[in-house]
Order: sequence, then structure tokens, then C-alpha cells
Amino acid sequence: MTDKFFIQTYGCQMNVYETNVVRRILADAGFAEVAREQDADVLLMMTCSVRSHAEQRALGRIGSYRTLRSDRPGRVIGVLGCMAQRHKETLIHDHGVDIVVGPDEYLRLPELIREGPNGSTGVVAAELSDQCYEQIMPRPDHEVTAFVTVMRGCDNYCTYCIVPYVKGRERSKPFSRVLAEVENLLKSGIRDITLLGQNVLAYHDDGRGFPDLLRAVSGICRDIRVRFLTSHPRDLDERTLRVMAELPNVCPSLHLPVQSGSDRILKLMNRGYTRSDYLRKVELCRRFLPGLVLSTDVLVAFPSETESDFSDTLSLVQSVRFDFAYMFRYSQRPGTKAAEIHPKVSEADSGRRLARLIEVQNRITRECNAALVGGEQELLIEGPSPRDSGFLGRTRSGKVVIVNGPARIGDLVVGRVTHLNGWTPVAELVRGPAAVPV
Repeated sequence: MTDKFFIQTYGCQMNVYETNVVRRILADAGFAEVAREQDADVLLMMTCSVRSHAEQRALGRIGSYRTLRSDRPGRVIGVLGCMAQRHKETLIHDHGVDIVVGPDEYLRLPELIREGPNGSTGVVAAELSDQCYEQIMPRPDHEVTAFVTVMRGCDNYCTYCIVPYVKGRERSKPFSRVLAEVENLLKSGIRDITLLGQNVLAYHDDGRGFPDLLRAVSGICRDIRVRFLTSHPRDLDERTLRVMAELPNVCPSLHLPVQSGSDRILKLMNRGYTRSDYLRKVELCRRFLPGLVLSTDVLVAFPSETESDFSDTLSLVQSVRFDFAYMFRYSQRPGTKAAEIHPKVSEADSGRRLARLIEVQNRITRECNAALVGGEQELLIEGPSPRDSGFLGRTRSGKVVIVNGPARIGDLVVGRVTHLNGWTPVAELVRGPAAVPV
């Protein structure tokens, strides 16, 4: 029996969470995870289709999986998630995959593995449904931080985005199940929880919206930090911001994707707001939450974007002064409406615009982080620093800080920021966990 599996994850935080859902499903069915792909009978990957680059990375990994299968015939290769939903049989016929399982079919994975592929044809399970996996309690893969998906799918249909086509329509996990999952995580020592959704602000269950859920999760334990992402600017309102301001353990950080600063491009993207609408939302955020750490997504070189459109985006970024931004150039996704918009921006122009945007935002990020130097920050120790000596700590507002001094994972400490390493703050330990009021 093929009972040892290895899984590789590509993509966003929701894919990380869904990998943990798959791990739980397989563990409950008697499968054992191994740390090395060479030791596995089943080689799985959780995939992303948001950008072409993510798909190309996954396809490259399939090639290495095929090499391992040729060394030991009988190994099973499985592709899960967005690419499975988008490409279906193509992954079997063109790339030699054995099992293709879409985002709503993970519960079938154990039986599909044990039945094995159907001769040389493989097997595809990719029906979309209203699945939320509310019956699954995934185990976190970190000692102190965890994700909880509160809703799946999307109804926004931004013209560049493939998510509604591969994740299905918007649906919310039952209120009681979200709270039960959070309570379960607290028992395992989790101290920082991020509520996830393609647009968490659209959450609704039995007359209760996202502010109600945020208040309920916060009330389970005042000692935990609570975060959420992602938020659609159109749906952000005063009620959500009031709840954030009232609850001390809801972190003062917000990810609010703007995508573009040009009204013409925003309309083509079907974002549902204008530049001035977005700026008013930012002003509202900072009125309710002084000191808010604000991050965003920016997409350059959308089809037909002109130099003037790009200048509008650049000026918005300079005006808002985001603490951090995820910046990308447009990646054409077949089947989306944006794929039909012309003219396309040249590779040379899209690369130049992205480089300019990154240069501006990196300077702003460094300036924002430099403002922390000399001050003290409450830091949750998440693990050893991956590149430096010391530990990786995180402020309540979500900023990463390198901490020098004796500490343990899970400690809540106070550090004084002494300098920046690049744009990352570095702090000396001032007080250990016993001295920190929670």
C-alpha cells in the first residue's frame, strides 16, 4: 500500500492552509508524511494559478517527480489545487501526472491514491462545489502562528484574476466551526492567528458578518493576536474599523490591495472603486487606527496601461506611503476578460515600470521602518532568524524584527530597535516574557 507521502506547496497563505487540510485528511486515513521526497510513495504538490510564473515552477517540479517515479515504478504523482482545476486532463496527458484533484475534492484523495490511476489515463477529480472543509481541523505547521480559512472562493471577478474560475463562488465557513477551530489551535499553543479569505470582509453566516466574527474570535482568548487578510477596499467600512480599534488583541495592520492608481485601469480591472474612493478609505483607516501598518498589492502593465496610468499608480504609492507592498507585473490568464483587452504592454516597458515601482516602494518601506529605531516594540518570537544570528520576532502590527538576546519560540518580549539591516529592524532584548503585560 502507498502510505508515505511528500507534499510541496506553491502560492499564497490559503494554499498553505489547504496543504494542512490535506495533511489532516491523509493522516486520518492512515498515511504518514515524510520529510524527503525520495522516501515517499506519493508525491503531491499544492499549486497556484494566479500567475504564470507559479505554474511554471510547479511544472518544473513535476519533472523532478517523474524522475523519482522512473527510479521506483509505482510511485504516484498528484497535483492538487488551482492548477488541477484549471488544467485537468492536460496534466495527465502532457505532463505524466497520475492524480489531479481540484480544491473542492480533497476528501476523495485517500481513495484516489489507494485505487491508483486508471491504467495510463490517470484520474481527475475537479468538480467545484460549496465545500468549506468545516469538518476538518488541520494541524498548524508552526509552533506559535496559524492560519484559519473562514471563507473560500470569490464573487468579485476582477478581470485579471482566475481565482473565481478555479476556486469557485464565494461561500463562508459556519461561524461555530471557525470558533471551534480557533479554540483547538489555542490548545496546541498557538498565539497568533490570521483569518483568511479571498475577501474576508464578505464573510457572512446566519446574519452575522465579518465584524461579528472578528469580535467573537478575539473574545475567545485576549492573550492571542488576531489578524486577517485579504480585504477588498470596496467592502471596508466603519463598522470593521471600529471593531479593530475597540479590541486590543486585534492587530493594527491591514492588507488593502489597490492594484492601480489609475481610474481608467481600475475600471478595466472591475475593481469597483476609484482612486479617490481608495484614498478616502485609507484616510478613514488612519483616523480610526493611528499608527496602522498598511500593506497592499500593486499590479503594473495591465493591458493598455499607458505611461500616464503608471504615473497615477506611482503617485498614489508615494502619497499613501504603504509600509510594504507586493508588486507584480500583469500575467495573462487565459479565460479571464483581461486576456481580451489590447494593446498589451511590452516586456521592456512592463519590466521598467515594475523596477521603478519597486525602487520607490523599497525606499518608503525603509523610511517607515527607520521610524522604529530608538523605540521599544512588543515582539512575539516566531523562530530563529533565517539569515542572521538571533531570533525572528514580529510586532503587533506585523512587522518582522530580528531580536538579539536570549529568547525562546513563543516568548512575548520587549525589544529596543537599534538599527536596520537593509530595511529589516534589528532589536536588542530589553525585557523577557515574564515582564511583559499581556
